[in-house]
Amino acid sequence: MAHTVYMENIADTRQLPNYPIECYRSFNQRYMDKTLLHWHFCCEMIFIHSGEQQVNIGGSSLTLQSGDLIYIHPQQVHEFINTAPEGSDLSLLKFNTSLLLSRDPYDAESRYFRPFLPESGYRCLTFPGSGEKIAVYLHQIIAEEEAARFGFETRMRNLICQLISELADSVTPFPMSSVSLSTREQEQFNYLLQYLSEHYAENGLMEQALEICNLSYSNFAAKFKRMYGKTFTEYLNHIRVSNARQMLLNSSDSVGLIAEACGYHDPGYFSRIFRQITGVSPLAYRTEQEKRHSAG
Repeated sequence: MAHTVYMENIADTRQLPNYPIECYRSFNQRYMDKTLLHWHFCCEMIFIHSGEQQVNIGGSSLTLQSGDLIYIHPQQVHEFINTAPEGSDLSLLKFNTSLLLSRDPYDAESRYFRPFLPESGYRCLTFPGSGEKIAVYLHQIIAEEEAARFGFETRMRNLICQLISELADSVTPFPMSSVSLSTREQEQFNYLLQYLSEHYAENGLMEQALEICNLSYSNFAAKFKRMYGKTFTEYLNHIRVSNARQMLLNSSDSVGLIAEACGYHDPGYFSRIFRQITGVSPLAYRTEQEKRHSAG
């Protein structure tokens, strides 16, 4: 959905307490466009103005239609696929959940916003048919960022808190829960995701993962699959292919060089994995994207 798909590095984001990391409205999704698997340190909110999006998260699949909204908690691996032949129109908002709380949060505030905080244990919250009132808030938030007038950060924070307050009164009774992990285990898995985003091209990553999470292979494999809906190898392939897509678009390097840079020593195997995930070969993907860029 965003123009760049990547495993988010916290150092590359604007982690300010009163400012969204990203917000925009997008009209240009094409049929079966997909983001590939990705995750964020912040929360992500998507509102569908028109069209339809399939969301794959934690091994489950949801379908969002016009008027629906999804709130995805931080560090939840997910992907979006546009399933509307006519395209989709949506608004996206990402922000650090600390924005919702006062510097010294009081009990009532923490309880009220708890479903939206990482410690809630949810993967995501859905709000079917959340309606035009939500769309108005998102429009105002995006307009404030685009205008960037003095004090816009404060106005955006206030609008986001009002938006979440509206949603807090109608949280779905069946939010999608995440795997129950201890605080230490959650920290270990979070660190692992960040480690993989930076070292995805290296060898021996399974051994490194077991060391980071301090788990046996069988225990780690079971928890990873329940957490992210993919095996460790499948997830690693998605990271590598995601980075390969960017290299194909932003460099003239050969497929062989890109394969090597992404951790694949056999270009043929890389091409097979790339096709499995994206539906096209690396060269076909580069050609298709170049044509779309020229046409746009």
